[in-house]
Amino acid sequence: MPLFSQAEIDAAREREAARNASLRATTAGELRTWLTAQDDVADAVIRPDAPGTVAVRLADGLLAAVTVSTGDVLPPATASGAAAHQALAERIRTWLTGETGIGQTWLIPRTAALGVELEDGTDFTITVSPRT
Repeated sequence: MPLFSQAEIDAAREREAARNASLRATTAGELRTWLTAQDDVADAVIRPDAPGTVAVRLADGLLAAVTVSTGDVLPPATASGAAAHQALAERIRTWLTGETGIGQTWLIPRTAALGVELEDGTDFTITVSPRT
């Protein structure tokens, strides 16, 4: 006999999915607020079709998508020409380091992404990627 019924397992999965969706949306909202306060950011908006993604336009015209992901999604390797995306990821990491509730942050090698672990052990990834 299984330890948990299928209904209990399904309910737990639904709660986890809802928690992850809330984390992505909340974090993207905080990122949007921070990004709009930066002098070199012309525009930053939450994408209605992807509430965990902030569409960013820098003052120099560079377009980027800043995406919050939960789970084991690995960010793509960054093309050598994406130094600006890596620089934005590093700036986001610097901003988050020392913020209340943040346990630790780290840059993910060869990507324009960073890992974030909250003090409660929750972790997620923030990826800066090209946007058209």
